[in-house]
Amino acid sequence: MMTAGAALHADSAATYYADEPECKVKAVRQADTTYENAVKSPVSSAIAVTKQDSSGIYQVYIASQRGSPLKCISCQNAPGFPRVDRNKPMISWHPSGKWLVVGVEETRHDLMFLPKDAQRGLLQSGIWLNMWITTPAGDRWYQVTDFKKSNGPSDGFVGTPFTPDGKRAVWAEIVNGNVLVNHFGIWKLYIADFAVNSNGVPSFMNKRDITPAGARWVEPGTFAPDGTHILLSSDIGMKDAQGQDQFVLDTSNGDIRNLTNSPDVWDEHGVFSPDGSKISFMSSYPYRADPRSNKVTSLKTEFMLMDSDGSHLQQITHFNAAGYPESQAKRTVAAVAGFTADGSQLFGMVMSNNDKFTKTNWTITFVGPCGKRRGSAGSRSELPTAHH
Repeated sequence: MMTAGAALHADSAATYYADEPECKVKAVRQADTTYENAVKSPVSSAIAVTKQDSSGIYQVYIASQRGSPLKCISCQNAPGFPRVDRNKPMISWHPSGKWLVVGVEETRHDLMFLPKDAQRGLLQSGIWLNMWITTPAGDRWYQVTDFKKSNGPSDGFVGTPFTPDGKRAVWAEIVNGNVLVNHFGIWKLYIADFAVNSNGVPSFMNKRDITPAGARWVEPGTFAPDGTHILLSSDIGMKDAQGQDQFVLDTSNGDIRNLTNSPDVWDEHGVFSPDGSKISFMSSYPYRADPRSNKVTSLKTEFMLMDSDGSHLQQITHFNAAGYPESQAKRTVAAVAGFTADGSQLFGMVMSNNDKFTKTNWTITFVGPCGKRRGSAGSRSELPTAHH
């Protein structure tokens, strides 16, 4: 077995397809309906969406299924609800399908004098957001954090992936926003227990710091089916977060492993397949010959696939290369893609640089059930034994 990381960039597509033909891409097609940020319920066909309302404020909408009419669940002024005029650009489902975690813009925050478009861009990165929990009906809202009143260093978060059993969640909080010193600021990674009390009020309890040593930028991906290993995008061991790698962290003991080992390549948004054997992620690796391809202002990426130990790299889209059905005329960022429950497709969000970044949704269809060929977490060598 080749060493993970070294093997990542060594395996050819031909070898890969010979080993696992069901992971060959059959089609890459743009979806008829585009949502800026859409997350499917883990237990039904319902979809939670964030998009701008007529006033340019990000609200949360629910559709009973893809293509159904959207119903806004955050557009109501009511006691205990978040303000209607505050952006809500971030959402994630609890595995039960009974709760949504929503990132809600603080009432007051720094740089409110900036143009609204600039503010929205920062909010989408997690800055100035507090964590709220609501129901899919939007009839109850609970604020979980208040960074302005806590007198702590945090002022925003990204996350929150849950363990498959829904008992724990992980998120990252920004604790230092000086981007002149650290390109993406300094973030801390936390894990906490999720609980609902006898009155039906949800909360996070027993919060603890699990930030890997050497991490300044750290962003959680998804948990493996084992509920212990989680994917991270981080700059551990690097001078610049624009060269972030994909890591896997064992949350039970803190062991961590670099899966991509490409410090001059932008690797982000890792997502485990349903069986835990595969990882989808975005990467500038196909354009590594271009020294600007991993920079914020000139980023271009594709969706990639690898085994859970970092081997068997596969480029699965070609948005920035001519001659493919999905080829785009302008520089494109393949942002994040997750598997369907049967493992046969990826559903992703893509941004193309026209007069401004235009967001579109795409479906990548495999020849077979690429992401659900095994009944439990693992890969050719099962989940990796981490090293420091």
